[in-house]
Amino acid sequence: MIAIRRLLFLSLLNVSIVSCEQHAKIIVQDVRITESVDDVAPPAPEEVSHFKTLQDWLVNVCDSSKPQKTIDKFKLGIFEGENEKILYLVGTNTYKEGENQSAIRIEFEPAHNYLLLPEKEYNLAHKELVDKLTGQLKDFTNTSTFQNSFLTKANTVVFETNGQVIWKKGS
Repeated sequence: MIAIRRLLFLSLLNVSIVSCEQHAKIIVQDVRITESVDDVAPPAPEEVSHFKTLQDWLVNVCDSSKPQKTIDKFKLGIFEGENEKILYLVGTNTYKEGENQSAIRIEFEPAHNYLLLPEKEYNLAHKELVDKLTGQLKDFTNTSTFQNSFLTKANTVVFETNGQVIWKKGS
């Protein structure tokens, strides 16, 4: 009985292998994809804005400088130091530089692109800070100030710290 089972198993295995050989074609390729990304540098002390609230800063950004060219993505992020937390905003575009090579370039920085977050409101653990900012940034996208700003000309606004899409064109 065991010999018959083995024979049947080996026969089925052989049929499967033959059938796979006739229908499957496996191609192995070594593909290298290279992406260079401009990094946002931590600000010098004189570059940091001291607005009273996040809302004040966002309104100022929307009302002041505008990009000279089309921007694909606006990125917000946080620099966290021992005694301070700084929010930033930059505009980026992605360029294809070869078949498997691309570059993400910072092509816009508003006049006040760094905000020192008020310590009394944002003295939180990292996760709570990120959650609070994500909510506040998403709420801001519902304001007329945001809706009428250059930020809506981009395809997306992303909070890089947690990868959350804050706003997306057409959503």
